[in-house]
Amino acid sequence: MRVEDLSEAELRVWEAFPHGEEVDFTTGDPAEDDPAAGAAWGAERTVRGRVIAALLMSEEAPRSHRIPAMRLKGARITERVDLAYSTVRHSARFLSCFFERDPSLYWARCSQLSFKRSHLPGLSGSNAQIDGHLRLEACVCTGLLELRGTQVTGSLTLSHARVGAVDCDRLQAGRGLSAIGLRAVGQVRLSDARVTGTVIMDEARFAPADGPALVLDGLVADGSVFCRWMRVTGMVRARNTRVTGPFSFTGSTIAHPGRMALLGSRITAEGGLYLGSGFTVTGIVRLANSRVDRELSLDGATLTHPGGDALQAAELQVEGTLEARELTACGRVDLSQARIAGSLNLTGAQLTTPDSSPAGRIALDAGGVTVGGGLSCSGGFRAEGEVRLADAHVGTFADFGGAHLANPGGRALDAAGASIGGGLECGHGFTAEGELTLTGARVGRRLSLNGATLSAPGGRALAAWQLEARELDLRPVKAPEGVVDLRHARIGVIRDDPATWPACRQDGLTYDALDPMPPAAERLAWLRSGPDGYVPQPYEQLATTYRRLGHDVDARTVLLVKQRRRRAGLPPYARAWGLLQDVTVGYGYRPVRAALWFLALLVAGAVVFAVNSPPRAKPGEGPAFNAVVYVLDLLFPLIDFGQEKAFQPAGATQWVAYGLVIAGWVLVTTIATGITRALSRQ
Repeated sequence: MRVEDLSEAELRVWEAFPHGEEVDFTTGDPAEDDPAAGAAWGAERTVRGRVIAALLMSEEAPRSHRIPAMRLKGARITERVDLAYSTVRHSARFLSCFFERDPSLYWARCSQLSFKRSHLPGLSGSNAQIDGHLRLEACVCTGLLELRGTQVTGSLTLSHARVGAVDCDRLQAGRGLSAIGLRAVGQVRLSDARVTGTVIMDEARFAPADGPALVLDGLVADGSVFCRWMRVTGMVRARNTRVTGPFSFTGSTIAHPGRMALLGSRITAEGGLYLGSGFTVTGIVRLANSRVDRELSLDGATLTHPGGDALQAAELQVEGTLEARELTACGRVDLSQARIAGSLNLTGAQLTTPDSSPAGRIALDAGGVTVGGGLSCSGGFRAEGEVRLADAHVGTFADFGGAHLANPGGRALDAAGASIGGGLECGHGFTAEGELTLTGARVGRRLSLNGATLSAPGGRALAAWQLEARELDLRPVKAPEGVVDLRHARIGVIRDDPATWPACRQDGLTYDALDPMPPAAERLAWLRSGPDGYVPQPYEQLATTYRRLGHDVDARTVLLVKQRRRRAGLPPYARAWGLLQDVTVGYGYRPVRAALWFLALLVAGAVVFAVNSPPRAKPGEGPAFNAVVYVLDLLFPLIDFGQEKAFQPAGATQWVAYGLVIAGWVLVTTIATGITRALSRQ
């Protein structure tokens, strides 16, 4: 290119280039110098793109201590700056410039480039190699900013830029990527990008007409990724993303109603994943199969997807804690099969699932979850819908103290098969509208319902079939509305209150102690409350407990009542025989009663035969008549005192003798039966 062909403005650029000096075309008037009005700038500040390209691709050597460089400010650049496939040895800075055509860096190798506050119709830089920084801060790019496969040894800066769309798939940035306050009306893509250092997109605004708004699929960031306080209309996609430092969406808002809002499947966040402190999503958040090596935070987040899942985090792995305090979710929160090495904290969370949800009315699905530490659902925790902890494993303590669970007609809490190493607290104001299911659960220490309110009218308020716990504190505020099912449960100590004894199914229930341990007459009301009618095992268990504590009289009382209730279901002849045993010897548990009957019959018989002595069977033979001994001979059929054979009563006294013989046989038989039954219980 000949110097004679250059305009005055281009000549200024030509002369300044070898010295790396800035050529300033601005006038000092902010309105006039605004690059948005650059199309109207005159020839005095116009430079052709071919002139710039020629200088940048020249072999200009440094002069003295000056380094050749392109420094333009406020210039209008016509034609395309075409550097495709070239090697650019000189740095270039375009400050507040206006480009009529999109510069081309396609497959170019460049030094440092800056387009700060410039106005471009686009930028084509795919597969370029930039040995330094690429700065586009505060620029306006009305079209596509294309940096596919571009390698930047320094940093890429897009802070406060306004772009049509960004395509940085397979980008490599050696010193980080800054896009603070970036505005994009189209997609922003960073798929399979590799960034060493921090990726920061705080306060960015994305609102594409269609497709994902922000694509981070396959991004590998050797450092932190900050997407805080963003505002996104559309979907953020981050599948297979790997971040070695903190990965944060703190305070961001993503709106994609009824559809996937944050698709984060198989994320690896080695420095923690932060989705709290005002993080607001309308749509689905998916973190399924992701791994978080430190903390996953959802503190104060608001997730809204009333038509289904608000959070999909099945098989999530968290090597630290999952903090979801004050979480608000409208839609199911799915943590099924998740593995959390630390604690799961849902203190104060508000979870709601509409009745019409196709996923069923499940507010929290943590079925099969493994929590190495504790589970906290206290501090005002509320769930409108089922809380599912079936087959969950909690290492220490599960706290639902003061929580309110509402799922009328269904299960309020389903912890069937759950294993809790410490205790399960469901007291101190805990309220369950619906069934509390603990079937087959194992609680290492104390299960507390002290101060709870259980309501499942017409159903089971507590389903604890085969429950195992060292202690069960069953002292609710009032008697549960519904049945308490403790069949085949194994409890160490049961603490309850007669004032709130529920209708309780106890067949197969075993326990070591009861607190309080009132007299059997009072405790028997507890057994009679069962809806199944007479069941023998609960009486045996209660009697065993009394006997182990040394209360033998109470144990016999329980077993006597057991026989009386059993008698009601027998055939008439068996009921009659049982009534006779009861009246005579109390089924063997009231042996004194038999002695009293013998004494009464002895006295009555002795009086009768003392007044009406029977004649001798053989005159002149046998012992002298003794009315008392004679009656004893009649009453004891297996003992012969010689009186019965020696005297033969006649008339009415003969029938009295027959009656005493029959009464003796009956008493002996019932005593033998009762004693056999009593001894078999020892």
